Amino acid sequence: MLTRYRMEMATAAVVFLLGAIAVTGAMELDYGWAEDGPQAGYFPFRIGLIVMAAAVAIAVQGWYNRTALTREVFVDRAGGRRVLRFGLSILALVVLSLTLGMYVAMAAYLFVMMRWQGRHSWLASIAVPLLYTAATWLVFERWFLVPLLKGPVEVWLGLA
Repeated sequence: MLTRYRMEMATAAVVFLLGAIAVTGAMELDYGWAEDGPQAGYFPFRIGLIVMAAAVAIAVQGWYNRTALTREVFVDRAGGRRVLRFGLSILALVVLSLTLGMYVAMAAYLFVMMRWQGRHSWLASIAVPLLYTAATWLVFERWFLVPLLKGPVEVWLGLA
């Protein structure tokens, strides 16, 4: 059983690691104050330190409340399955994006999530992904002129 205490400590560790990464990256730049103002690493360095301090606060608070947090279940088996299903579907979206392109993967992901996870009608499960994908293509490709990852379907349709 996954307890709330373990999740508090895991969250503190991950947040601390992210802050340390920010600090380390900022230290590769100049992170002081120059005559003309803050240098490139000034804000990332300080934000990283703040994030690390927040992580320590999470850990200390969790440690002080460890008795109560150890009794509290964070996720049960059914909830864990739902989270795992969601996480695996996101992983599938990434893999499909790399192989079939962003637009096909997006439409497939939305269809599966709406139809089988959300139990929406067939009409809604087909219409929404197609309209959303078309709108995304219009916004990124035509208006912003920012191409997203394309695959064989877009090439076949002449959109690549």
